[in-house]
Amino acid sequence: MSALRLVLPALAGLVTVSIITQAVLRATEARSSRPVAAAASLRMENPRFTGAMKDGREFLIVASAATRDRIDPNKVSLEAPQLTRGYGSDAPTQVVSRQGVYDEAKGSLLLTGDVRINNGEGYAFSTEKAVIDTRTGQVMGDAGVQGSGVSGNKVQADSYSVTDKGDRVVFKGRVRSRLNPGH
Repeated sequence: MSALRLVLPALAGLVTVSIITQAVLRATEARSSRPVAAAASLRMENPRFTGAMKDGREFLIVASAATRDRIDPNKVSLEAPQLTRGYGSDAPTQVVSRQGVYDEAKGSLLLTGDVRINNGEGYAFSTEKAVIDTRTGQVMGDAGVQGSGVSGNKVQADSYSVTDKGDRVVFKGRVRSRLNPGH
């Protein structure tokens, strides 16, 4: 009995020292280890994104390549993107550019670099930036825009917006236009 009185406290002391030593060693190891590298971005070749706008028109976004953002997986960087609004209709609107960022959660597509817009009915516009709401179909840009129509009409402005399925186009800032009556 007297031996147990000495052995049990000694054994408890050894277990306590062992636990403390193990905790100190693991904490030191955790501080000295390098952080794990972030996972590589997901890259896709020839991606396709499809959906429908509130008015029922379908849209299709294609690109030569896409990279999903590591921090925000809803954002996808696009190379040579092309948007077709009214996909499957007789006169769809085509928009192409060098780069783009599609935010799936917000339903927005930011296009930059040599943006070309063709409404499918002979009207063509060029700009350096376009923001397209894939839910409503609205297009807007705060970069300069130049455009022309089938009858030779021309327009130039600092910014623009397109609403109401393309029926309403508003140009702002140093707007210059040439209209050819009678065509």
